[in-house]
Amino acid sequence: MTRPRRASRVSIWLSLVTATVIAGCGESDELPRHSISGEVKADGAPLKSAMIQFMPAEPGLATAGAAAITDGRYKIPSSEGLVPGAYTVSVTSSSAATTAPASSSMPGDPLPPAKESIPSTYNTKTTLTAKVTPEGPNTFNFELKLK
Repeated sequence: MTRPRRASRVSIWLSLVTATVIAGCGESDELPRHSISGEVKADGAPLKSAMIQFMPAEPGLATAGAAAITDGRYKIPSSEGLVPGAYTVSVTSSSAATTAPASSSMPGDPLPPAKESIPSTYNTKTTLTAKVTPEGPNTFNFELKLK
């Protein structure tokens, strides 16, 4: 009779711990986050599909953020937003066409990575910056020159 009672207590305890962990996952981290949004154009036209990333430019900033760019627009909600400060910004996009495997490749070999269609001055050697402020609005528009 002791054994079923112990199993019951353990399962109740595990249920409470699991519920506490799940409830805690959705809570805010108490950082002064701000929503970020904007537009990205390439040679004057909205950038169809890409990723934008904000990396802290100053030591000690607690957040980095990223968002998908769709039809030239992106948005990072305040729940995932950035704290005030300076950021370096990079925009990346792989070409839609996948590279065909080489004739010498074996089945199961990984495909070569797709070629980056955005110049390195906007990603690996970015010159783009943004300054997030508590007052806002934190809307950052970027014009990329691809040609």
